[in-house]
Amino acid sequence: MPNPVRTSNAHHRFVIGLDGDGHWIARDEQGQTGGVFADRLSAIRFATMESDHQAGAIRFAPRSARLSLFN
Repeated sequence: MPNPVRTSNAHHRFVIGLDGDGHWIARDEQGQTGGVFADRLSAIRFATMESDHQAGAIRFAPRSARLSLFN
């Protein structure tokens, strides 16, 4: 029996970057989930797990951008 095909909208897509206070933010692009993290690796781990390890589901905000968990 073939494996079911997963569509890209079946998983969260995340953006990771810094907020104005230097905390790492990982939030999904739909505003459904996210978190504030002490380090970059923790933000990446969270986003990786939440996106079910889907390739291309994580992007990084430019260094000049300041993310917020709520916008």
